[in-house]
Amino acid sequence: MKERSAAEPASPEEVAGPRRTLHISDVTGGSTAKVNGRARTLPLFDSWPPELDRYLRHFLPAKASDERHVISAIRASHPDLSEDLIWSRIAYLGLTDRKRRPYQKHEWTDTEDQILRREYGRSRASSRNAIDKVLALHPDWSPDAVVWRARVLGLTQHRATPPEPWSSTLDHYLLCLMGCQLETIARRLKRSEQSIIARLRRLGWGADFFGGFKTKDLVLDLRVSEAQVNRWVRRGWLERKKGRITEDSLRWLCRHHPEQIPFDALAPETQNWLKLSMDYGRGTAVRHGGRKKKSAASEAPDARRRQFDGSITG
Repeated sequence: MKERSAAEPASPEEVAGPRRTLHISDVTGGSTAKVNGRARTLPLFDSWPPELDRYLRHFLPAKASDERHVISAIRASHPDLSEDLIWSRIAYLGLTDRKRRPYQKHEWTDTEDQILRREYGRSRASSRNAIDKVLALHPDWSPDAVVWRARVLGLTQHRATPPEPWSSTLDHYLLCLMGCQLETIARRLKRSEQSIIARLRRLGWGADFFGGFKTKDLVLDLRVSEAQVNRWVRRGWLERKKGRITEDSLRWLCRHHPEQIPFDALAPETQNWLKLSMDYGRGTAVRHGGRKKKSAASEAPDARRRQFDGSITG
């Protein structure tokens, strides 16, 4: 066995002796000390092996890059000591001028890179799925490390132009589109649907901004039961979007199935609204303008005329 000189410190396994169990109280609270020029709450070191301090004082002042190696060596011999606790001890002893502990290096292989190249960046859901698969292989890694690796591989998507911040002019354009569907508003303003909803919520609007009717409103106005409205939806006569009955589907119902609505039992203002706005009882919309299609009776004289002209030329 190779003998060690008196000046050379022992390894963490030899210095610390038997391992000690780390209690929860060691990492959940402690006194406040000034470390590297700022106040910091340090954990309690009741279970910290004092012999490890000599090991830290010998290796860390030599080279700042050895901090990660020292933490890994102590973790290998004392897995019950967390990295945060080891780093707090290093800062407590004044052996570093860093304000945060060094990042952990990850050994990336083709397996993890292939997972990212295959799924990351297609959509938000696929990116989240790729991160979960990588973290399943390496539970001690953080999601930020996976995102950083995807950025290194060039898999992240960047906006061609930065998004324009909301202004009073854009708010005016947004409010002018009241009654339109969410997809239409997002396409016209070149914004995401989440951005539109968040801005409307900030302006005090809800789902009623996009038009349509609540089921309970139709029940009260048309004097029908909620089961009847749901039956119309199941038959395809009414369409429900975002939990609201669309105006176009109600207009279609009033045109093609007016007998389903108890028109005579409705209030006069509701009757006028159905006639003027919902085209109640008008049937299929009449086409206005353009050339009228000739009937069979009108085409008969033209056919006889063409036949007569052909006999003369023949």
